Amino acid sequence: MTGFDDRLGTGYVLSTGAHADEEVPGSRTVAHGGVTVRATDGLAALLEDALANRPTIVLEWGGPEVPLTLEDGTLLAWLRNDVGGVVAVAGEPV
Repeated sequence: MTGFDDRLGTGYVLSTGAHADEEVPGSRTVAHGGVTVRATDGLAALLEDALANRPTIVLEWGGPEVPLTLEDGTLLAWLRNDVGGVVAVAGEPV
């Protein structure tokens, strides 16, 4: 998933599944609940803060809050609804 965080003024990349194992300069892994993802440094810090301090999200506008996890569908909703600026998703979850 790639996007642009308007609040920080930076682009981001988030890799899940097998892609999270690929070393990418300027990125690091975030692990939670037995799942590991790789994110650019700024997004990784934002995600770690959210997991520690605001661990719930809404999957769609007006929907109920659910726990923030590192599962693909939940992360995509977090990026779209909380971070903003999702530009491209390869292999979008259904």
